Amino acid sequence: MNKLSVIIPVYNGEEYLRECLDSVVNQSIGIDNIEVIIVNDNSTDNSLNIINEYCDKYPSFKLISNNSQLGAGESRNKAIGEVSSDYLTFIDCDDFISLNAYEDSLLKIEESGADLLIFNWETYTGTDYVEPINIHQQNTLENKLINSIDENPKLIFSTPSWNKIYHKSLFKYLKFSNALYDDNLAVVSSLINASKIFLSKDATYFYRKNLTSTTENITPQHGIDLSESIKELYDLNNRNVALLNVKFINDVLFWIYYYDWSIPDEIAVISKLRESAYNISAKDLDYFKQLFPDYEVFYRKDCLDLNNFDSETFLAKYKYFNRLNKIKSTASLYIDNGNGFNEDSKISVDYIPQKNNKLSFDLTKFSNIVSIR
Repeated sequence: MNKLSVIIPVYNGEEYLRECLDSVVNQSIGIDNIEVIIVNDNSTDNSLNIINEYCDKYPSFKLISNNSQLGAGESRNKAIGEVSSDYLTFIDCDDFISLNAYEDSLLKIEESGADLLIFNWETYTGTDYVEPINIHQQNTLENKLINSIDENPKLIFSTPSWNKIYHKSLFKYLKFSNALYDDNLAVVSSLINASKIFLSKDATYFYRKNLTSTTENITPQHGIDLSESIKELYDLNNRNVALLNVKFINDVLFWIYYYDWSIPDEIAVISKLRESAYNISAKDLDYFKQLFPDYEVFYRKDCLDLNNFDSETFLAKYKYFNRLNKIKSTASLYIDNGNGFNEDSKISVDYIPQKNNKLSFDLTKFSNIVSIR
């Protein structure tokens, strides 16, 4: 039996697909120990030819072909049903992993008895630009085993599916949606139901980010889909999940305040958010602020008033009468002065987001700078 199954959904991924597949083939554990299940989601480029080339060369590669485009979430669901290993992980077709990732992770799982392992991830842009660490990127500074997410509530923000290895006891929770935020419910369900979680600092997933497709591409559909995800997550009835929803609710509010969508689109998004966020409480908001006192976008009063007004009145009160105050944000520069990146060694600048912001940071108080991000 293979030691690990890797699921890779592919849709028009020819540009980076070889780099992704080579990072799996060249794993130190050996490709003969890895079951690779690739789901071609009805690609129209050269992806299928590349996949067939690897399937012909490596017996442990399997191909599933969708007759129509189903999306990454449903493609993962189909592949999970074909898994023959006791452990499962995911990788997206434009990303890649460190060559020790699977061998090191499986060894740690064997030694610790963990049913879920989480390893580091970094944003890869292919340029000298270093993406700032975000709230979902809970970097692992040391190897550590915890018995539940209650020992580290911030892990609830680790919603990507691909920097984790799941034991078969968790497969039943891996039900991906077909919306934009297909990872959220599946990963969060696994996080809160895992009996032992190992946090590993010794493996890295490289998430490729296209710098031309950042916040300018947020659409009303993002607001609708994230609001639907909020509703699904509340159904899990978990305090730490409510913490994550506070962040998501604030995200949707920021998008509404920042973008000039049409009035009908704004009403549709805020209506969906109001329907989904009916459970938000002052207690949840205070708990979030306790864990993240410097979080840049936080609309406490707005969150609590979501269901005190109809959608049109809410927009008038909280967007159009007060917009500039609503879109103020904070940029944080993290300084590694020899002790790694942490909250104690950063400086922040408030600004109003524009397409081309130029910000200045005063570094004079740091006598030793190893790196910045």
